[in-house]
Amino acid sequence: MTVRLLKHSRAFNCYILLSVWILLVIAGIYKFLDWSPKVIQTTPSPITETFEASGSAGRKSKRIFRLCNFPEDINEGDEGIRDSRKWILKGILILIRHGDRGPLQHVQKISTIDCGTEETQLIQSYKSYLYNLTINGKVQWTGPGPFHAFPLMPQSARQCQLGQLTMQGISQHLNLGQMLQKSYYKVWPRLLSLNPEEVLVYSTIYRRTFQSGLAFLFGLIPNETLTKVTIGESQSMSFCFNDCECPVTESLKKFVQSSELHQLKSHPAIETLAQTTGRLLISADAEQKALIKDPYVIRDALLTFVCHRSGLPCEKPGNCVRKQNVAGIIAYTDWINYQKWRNIHWQRLSLLKSYGHVRHIVQQMLHMVGSNGPNLVLYSGHDFTLLHLSTALGLINDPLLLRYASRLVFEVYQDNRNNDEKGTYFRLLSNGKDVTKQISFCKNIVSIDKKNNVCKIEDIVRFLHDDYFSSLNVSNFKDACTKKSEKSNDDFFQF
Repeated sequence: MTVRLLKHSRAFNCYILLSVWILLVIAGIYKFLDWSPKVIQTTPSPITETFEASGSAGRKSKRIFRLCNFPEDINEGDEGIRDSRKWILKGILILIRHGDRGPLQHVQKISTIDCGTEETQLIQSYKSYLYNLTINGKVQWTGPGPFHAFPLMPQSARQCQLGQLTMQGISQHLNLGQMLQKSYYKVWPRLLSLNPEEVLVYSTIYRRTFQSGLAFLFGLIPNETLTKVTIGESQSMSFCFNDCECPVTESLKKFVQSSELHQLKSHPAIETLAQTTGRLLISADAEQKALIKDPYVIRDALLTFVCHRSGLPCEKPGNCVRKQNVAGIIAYTDWINYQKWRNIHWQRLSLLKSYGHVRHIVQQMLHMVGSNGPNLVLYSGHDFTLLHLSTALGLINDPLLLRYASRLVFEVYQDNRNNDEKGTYFRLLSNGKDVTKQISFCKNIVSIDKKNNVCKIEDIVRFLHDDYFSSLNVSNFKDACTKKSEKSNDDFFQF
């Protein structure tokens, strides 16, 4: 009997051990098997750090997160003057930066980042709208022409593809368009009854700007109007139209780059930080060796991790990108942009790059005032588009103008008490904040209240025709673009 019990006990113990072993094997298999269509690691490795807006570094983290401009953080600004009895809105011109995208350079461990977003009802409606257009053969934007065969949506719902818009970028612009529709409908109900001929849309020849513009318009105007809208191309990131050829801008650009390199060399600690961080981020092939120490390239790569709340990458345990690296690179590049704003070569470069765009904006303003249309103009561009234009207008440097889905909005108004040309005004808003008072050439400012102001349209017309090139000591675009830029030690490094 005792022998039989011992045998049963041993068998039972063996059974338990075998069961435990099988469970461990199964757990191991589940760990390494891929049960989803794509390999996306959504939880960071225990040795990585993830940005969080809490703790002692919470304030810095929140400031950096603001650069991401998450879809849920897009809120109403001060667009639209509420006193519609006195101020009649005639039209709006909107310049947007594309939404969230993948990095511009090959980044290590990018496959671990989930660049997807929450499947909101608005995204579902947009997908349904595009699907119905496609199966019915009514998609006219990607037919013969500049955007031929462009996909209407990011081709991957989760992956961060090189330089391509992400679904988070789509969500940003859907929310932004919807938010502006709510703001403007209160003071300009006509927005929801515009004809396609009254809507003018331009995009640069990039998928990310084309897709961003479409998503933004879906949130802003009625579907039946959007379906018939024509999207024009801009071959230049600066929307220069007929005023693009300008040889001197290459020299000015080199001066600016040399100034930035001089600044980096004068801050060896930042240079070291950039190199050590870059080695952990950028793929180390021969073509990208020079990029490993470029703070702007590193910033772009870091934001891919931060803006998708992904764990910062590690080369090996103990050799990881830290929060301090992110904060240091962001702070330095923001400081360089602030210094650049005061650089005479950057100012001249921005004036020349933006001339064609400013000219086009003024033309559309005058059409709106003359009731000839268009009443809504959209330019879907890039961070440099906003940076050059805001510099040319004399605005104060704003780090948040660099964030994804940023916007500059020009509103054109008629004073209801004065229906002639002298009663026409405009105001400028940067990410929802009235910045009209910052415009360098606005001499006739009318304060509506503590936050809102308007500038006479004649001021921007005079600036364009009489004063635009005065700081360059020439009177027209052709002379400004052919005049040799003299290099001197005093203004080469002027900040």
